[in-house]
Amino acid sequence: MARKAAIVFLLCALLLIGCDALDKKAATEYEEATRRWNAGDYQAAVSMYIELAKNHPFSPYADNALYWVGVTQFLYLGQTERALQTLGLALKKYPHRDMAPASQLYIAQIYELGYNDYERAIVEYRKAAEYSNREVREKSLYSLADNLFRLGKIDEAGETWARQVKEFPNGPQAELAYFRLGTTAFSKGRLDDAEAYYRKALKKSTDNELAVKTKFALAGCLEAREELSESLKLYKEIEPAYPNREAIQIKIKALETRIMKKSY
Repeated sequence: MARKAAIVFLLCALLLIGCDALDKKAATEYEEATRRWNAGDYQAAVSMYIELAKNHPFSPYADNALYWVGVTQFLYLGQTERALQTLGLALKKYPHRDMAPASQLYIAQIYELGYNDYERAIVEYRKAAEYSNREVREKSLYSLADNLFRLGKIDEAGETWARQVKEFPNGPQAELAYFRLGTTAFSKGRLDDAEAYYRKALKKSTDNELAVKTKFALAGCLEAREELSESLKLYKEIEPAYPNREAIQIKIKALETRIMKKSY
């Protein structure tokens, strides 16, 4: 009995040594493929990643390799359909691995950016938003709302952005989501809500270009509420940074004229 146990132990040890050697080989191949990718030799990198996934399907690098094949096929090789097939294979073979959420998100992005198929993108973003990965989940919720908005589903888009900022109030997409919530509320004539959302976006401000856009939108909101002096103050504040100086100067001049006439 003891002899049999010793044999089993030895076999397990040999198996572990073999697995470790295979993992090291896969790691070396992955590093080499990544070096090729970083050097801009995308076709060679793709071939190496594919060989790795084929020869080491149980390696912890296999799902990463398939993910980068799909990304590279779409971004650099113009192989949009192949990219979808590769990412779909990554999801099918490794549904519980670390790269599954990113693969699902990229599938959604391909339908949106590669095919302009917003209906299908919505379906895929909904799937991506179900993952627990916080980065993927937040990006998916934002893009889901964006595609809903594109298709005229304004209320559902607003609800989705609201869901996003509630779950990720300090996430990297929060500022943009609050800005879009402001735009959505303004389009519905809900000026109080629009102002509140624009001010929340400004509190989260990390992007100077977006901050200028938000202040311009807020100024327009205040103007619509006949708060002309506050609106004028904001227009003048962003004038030096506004990309179209002539347009904002016309806006300022027109608002100054309105204020002057109103004072008569």
